[in-house]
Amino acid sequence: YMQDVTKGIVKTYTGPTVINPTAQERPVRFDAGTKHFEPCGLEEAVQQIAIAPEGYYLTLKNPSTKNDHPPFGGVYPSPDLEVGRKININGPCSFALWPGQIVKLVQGHHLRSNQYLLVRVYNEDEARKNWGKAVIKPAGDGAPEAPVAHAPQDLTVGKLLIIKGTDVSFYIPPTGVGVVADDDGLYVRDALTLERLEYCILVDQNGKKRYERGPQVVFPEPTETFIQKDQHRKFRAVELNEIQGLHIKIIAPYEDGGKAYKEGDEIFLTGKDAAIYFPREEHSLVRYDGRDKHFATAVPAGEARYVMNRKKGAIHMARGPLMLLPNPVDEVIVRRILSDRECETWYPGNDEALTYNRQLRHLADAAPTTRAGVVSEGDFQRANRVHQQRRGGKAPLPASQSVAMDASAVSRDVPAMVGDVVERGSSYTQPRTIVFNTKFEGVPTVNVWVGYAVMVVDKSGNRRVEVGPRNLLLEYDETFEILELSTGRPKSTDRLLRTSFLRVLNNRVGDTCEVETADHVRITLEYSLRVNFTGESEKWFEVENY
Repeated sequence: YMQDVTKGIVKTYTGPTVINPTAQERPVRFDAGTKHFEPCGLEEAVQQIAIAPEGYYLTLKNPSTKNDHPPFGGVYPSPDLEVGRKININGPCSFALWPGQIVKLVQGHHLRSNQYLLVRVYNEDEARKNWGKAVIKPAGDGAPEAPVAHAPQDLTVGKLLIIKGTDVSFYIPPTGVGVVADDDGLYVRDALTLERLEYCILVDQNGKKRYERGPQVVFPEPTETFIQKDQHRKFRAVELNEIQGLHIKIIAPYEDGGKAYKEGDEIFLTGKDAAIYFPREEHSLVRYDGRDKHFATAVPAGEARYVMNRKKGAIHMARGPLMLLPNPVDEVIVRRILSDRECETWYPGNDEALTYNRQLRHLADAAPTTRAGVVSEGDFQRANRVHQQRRGGKAPLPASQSVAMDASAVSRDVPAMVGDVVERGSSYTQPRTIVFNTKFEGVPTVNVWVGYAVMVVDKSGNRRVEVGPRNLLLEYDETFEILELSTGRPKSTDRLLRTSFLRVLNNRVGDTCEVETADHVRITLEYSLRVNFTGESEKWFEVENY
């Protein structure tokens, strides 16, 4: 470009030609970034023409009103330009630029079956007029004509369209349509390939979510984006078995399997209902303390757990052996808190039981719950985790729940399997072992030994006597009748022995008595009695201190 310094006119010299600059001319070059003409040396003013090989296209800004280009081998004054307009020119082509024109070379877009393009309409009239000039190669030989070959009805300015690789293998946009680059400056975008047992979630600009499950290739709509978590766009379905479940909140009405669900309902899905669970837009997962899955609790034979109805407050006892998986919609496992007096009479000399129940009372006062008087299993484990974290450790999972968690590959802290793997080792591997230490996790267990009896009383006034040997599991409203027996010789009430256990066989009772003979001599006699309780057992406890 040569500029006349007296008139400001910029002329275009195209090769092959000879330049003999006059005193009134100076070489300039057009800076596309600043949109200014800058003086430069004659050698620096020489620029290469725009060239587009086959399979490429040029995006030309500010075309001339006549849509022409400077011919080769001459000097030409600047024509009138349509400033702000943009056109696409398919290769192969080559031409020089008029002063003020900006050109960009773009390679034609090759698409695989799992790729797509996002295009935007920037000129409705030009897009509709030139739509048929787009270079579109259908995917595969003998493939039907791609849907994008025909102009859609809506081509308003700003309209976004998706060009799928399953329909088109090669695409060059027409004038009026531009391909939108992603954040990395790439035009071709990767769709999401889902394998079996995988799913993804897409959210539209109107807030509506779309759930897709594999195997398939998922193409987003122009206004949709993938929901990501930890830089991942696809997720594994949740695997469930009969002793695992998910707590689901219904957030939109729908029907499934002939059953209608309304908004606000809550359901509990286990492996019996769905061995493989895929989320859906009507479901919202209820998460407890950051955990999604509910695991069954192992209750061995001879033990039990208290289960409370969250809506009615009724508490029943679930006896083992069983895998207890309460429905979190209606039920929750709770722990019973014993008073100091109950600990001393039920478990004489057991300081560990006394300390444990005192901790439960402290936890019940501090737990943010409406369940007054009881401590749920979740409250206890949450407090245990907080205590361990303060000490810098990790709270171990209860062994009764480890059984359920070990049955799920999703729950274990091991890498997920990739592909089909068969791996065998020649060395001995010790089998996995779970140590049960459920001493304080379930219903208070009381062993009544041979020759002893206890009276069980509930809050409804019912009474019964249990004679050993027995292993007793008390209902939540049951407790033991307490006897207060005199001690010492002679017997006195100065120091009473409080106990719930009455010895009914070979009970040796010793005492002293003072007698006076006929000749007025005082004698103290020591004697022992062997007492056996027979007959109606309920009358054994009618005398508190026999």
